Amino acid sequence: MRDACAATEHLHSAWVDGELRTIERARVAAHLQRCARCRAAVHQLRVTQAMLRSLPARRMPSPVPAPPADAMGRPARTRRVLARSAAGIGAGLVMLMAAAFAAGSPQPQDRQVAVPVDIYVADHLVRAVGGPVSTPALLQARP
Repeated sequence: MRDACAATEHLHSAWVDGELRTIERARVAAHLQRCARCRAAVHQLRVTQAMLRSLPARRMPSPVPAPPADAMGRPARTRRVLARSAAGIGAGLVMLMAAAFAAGSPQPQDRQVAVPVDIYVADHLVRAVGGPVSTPALLQARP
């Protein structure tokens, strides 16, 4: 009997609602005549249906007014999305610029420059001793 119940159990709700095709309706009716358990299940569905129909009808609340639109006719949600997108893009640009600044320019390479030492020595001798660089006194050590 359980196999016959399993074959018609999924049709009980449609039976109560009167939505079965002729062949299915005949099969369920024949089973309900033989099976007290399925008759009780169908009876419970009818009781439940009657209780639901006896509930007072509820009116839907009035619709929530739409948020005000901006000057271009976009709703407030669109403005928020645009503002958040712009803020995100701005933050991304700031982070990119900070990373570029932190990276900086390449470190200067240690380059050797040829310093004209002879010119500096001559300039120092002229200023210190006072006289032309070719003077032999400049080449002598002072006491």
